[in-house]
Amino acid sequence: MIKLILSLIFLIICCKINPSESFKMITLTTGPASDLGFNNMVNQGRIGVSKAMNIEDSRIYVVSGRNDTYALLLPLVQNDDIDLVICSSQDHGDACKEIAALYVDSPTIKTQFLVRGSGATTKNLIQITYNYASINYISGMFAGLQTKNNKIGFLSPGVAANNNDSFVYAFWLGAKQVKPDVKFYYYNIGSYLDQDKTMAATQDLISIYGCDVIADTLDDFSAGNVAIQNNQYALGTNGFPQRDVYGENVIFSYSYNWTKYFLPIAGSVANGTVPGKWYADFNKEDNYNFYDLSFGFEVSQSIKDLLINKSRELATTTRSKHPYYCNEFMEAYTAKYNLSRQANTVDCVSTSAFFYINQPVGDMIYLGNYNIRLAKIEFSSSVQKGFSIVSGCLIAFVLLMMLGIVIYKDTPSIRSASPIFLNFSLIGGIIIYIGIIIWVGPVSTHQCNARFWLVTLGFSTLIGSLVVKNFRIWLIFDNPELKAIKITNYQLFPYVGLCLVINIVLMAILTSVGDLKAIDAQGIDSLGKYEFMTVCKMNHAGASTLYSILAYFAALLLVGVFVSWKIRIVDIEEFNESKAIANTLYAVSFCLFVIVPLMISPQEKQSETIILCVAGLFITTAALLIVFIPKFWRVFIYGKEGTNEMFKQKKSSSVATARAESASKNSSGGVHSGSGAKTNRRGNIVSGDFTDDSESSLSEPNNVKNVDGTVNVTAGAVLAEFTDDSISEFDENELPSQSQSQE
Repeated sequence: MIKLILSLIFLIICCKINPSESFKMITLTTGPASDLGFNNMVNQGRIGVSKAMNIEDSRIYVVSGRNDTYALLLPLVQNDDIDLVICSSQDHGDACKEIAALYVDSPTIKTQFLVRGSGATTKNLIQITYNYASINYISGMFAGLQTKNNKIGFLSPGVAANNNDSFVYAFWLGAKQVKPDVKFYYYNIGSYLDQDKTMAATQDLISIYGCDVIADTLDDFSAGNVAIQNNQYALGTNGFPQRDVYGENVIFSYSYNWTKYFLPIAGSVANGTVPGKWYADFNKEDNYNFYDLSFGFEVSQSIKDLLINKSRELATTTRSKHPYYCNEFMEAYTAKYNLSRQANTVDCVSTSAFFYINQPVGDMIYLGNYNIRLAKIEFSSSVQKGFSIVSGCLIAFVLLMMLGIVIYKDTPSIRSASPIFLNFSLIGGIIIYIGIIIWVGPVSTHQCNARFWLVTLGFSTLIGSLVVKNFRIWLIFDNPELKAIKITNYQLFPYVGLCLVINIVLMAILTSVGDLKAIDAQGIDSLGKYEFMTVCKMNHAGASTLYSILAYFAALLLVGVFVSWKIRIVDIEEFNESKAIANTLYAVSFCLFVIVPLMISPQEKQSETIILCVAGLFITTAALLIVFIPKFWRVFIYGKEGTNEMFKQKKSSSVATARAESASKNSSGGVHSGSGAKTNRRGNIVSGDFTDDSESSLSEPNNVKNVDGTVNVTAGAVLAEFTDDSISEFDENELPSQSQSQE
């Protein structure tokens, strides 16, 4: 520090710099000054100049690229009377040179531009370059002496970042000359500042290739941070004094001292002197020594002495004779890649051709341009297992209910509800449960289609069977004239089939035009920058078709509501499912009331899947339990006798009897016996097997004469006929009158 202060005093005296509050300076960097790397050191140089020259207007801008740099800088130069612009990166070079050329002879704009390079200078263009190869050569020597397993890794921007790998080669050569058997692996990152790639590539060099020493020529310390996280020593090779921050975690570092060069250049501009070209490197004069070396406590004195002496040797040796220009590898390499050599040499590459060394030299192992491998985020396995286990258990439970229906099919509670349609409903539930298992499974195009097919078909089967069989009950009981109406199972099957056909047609349209497929999606949910998730995706036509399917289901539910409302008058509990259907629809509506707002609001895909699957399980299970548990409970409580006296005695249903009496009173053309006896117009409408599809299951009417001579038709025959597939049917005109029978 004392040497630095004395150097600044010396430079101020030599350059005759006078404090100037009117001097205006702009510094351009490609990254933030907080990067603990190249940009930070450039900013330190700016601060050093500002303090030494007492500059009040010293600005710093972060910008990159020719167009952005030009757009930012031009109006500042035109309007702000800037004295010096420091274009610290080669990324700024083109824009700075173009603006300098615009005002090279301007009588009003006297701005000087400092750019990186060694090309021609003008009256307002200053060039500065520094020998990056020499410090990389020294760093490579240290890495070769430091490695324990003879494996070294390196990261560089590469050609994609408008750079070359000559400096990587210089690093390798330094390691090779102190440890000939060392293995050297390197990546190109494609940028000076890409933390994600740098960290991932460093981890690969450590984990995959086993490198125990990692170096880089990038702008930040991301590579060093990864090395420290892996319990390795880090090297500070990006120009920032990393040991000042990380202490002994960094075993070696070097830093740029830009103040030593920015200060005399700014002094020349302030004094009206054109500075020309500048070259920074190891220098035997400490005032101009660009690199400061720093070693960890564990580094032996012999290694320190070796590297310091080598740096002094480079400082006193003509650059063209440095080891990385002339060595045993250059003869073959220059011949292979047609690079020029220095005059009268066979093993020395020319100083201009040196910057075209982009291919591996010797046994360097080039790993290519690094691309981060995208990480696939899978759906939570615990959630998958949870839904699969629950769905599997529910499937087993449904199978037990199907077995119960087979066993108790002759009981009034089961028989009156049509066992075959009950089984259809249960099969629909099983299909939905299978669809949910597939829904949470690994995503693929086939899975995307299968889950929609299964869930929709299952829902159509479940609700369709329930609605159709209750539609029959409505037709039988909502029958004012009490005609003998026969509606068999075979007659109802087409209506269930129609529900399925509509579903199949809509799903076929969705599958054909909806382009429903699995895609790898990024930028969704809370995925990281380099993470993706496989999700199902459909186009606009598919979404419209899906809405049509939902509308169809809504219509099916509305029909169910209507039918359940119409059969509410049936007073026989076995036949009246209005409450069960109403409760089922209530459960569905409640679930939708919760689900729809959740689905409209932004949801992560995993959350969306969980909500849909929970809703599917709840709706299906609730519907099955509401419909079937009461039936099995009545079987358990009442057995084969049922809840109504009609199943115990030959007693008419109050509804059927009331309507029969009403009809007979209002009918003057009824059938009369010879003694004036009356009969119900609806005979033989209660007893028999409700689900019997045999040729004839019609039981004989149990006619009992009352005191007044009327015939009491057995109500126990009510539901035989509309579930019976026999070929005969009775009509009031076919019933023989009592008088006729007496005759």
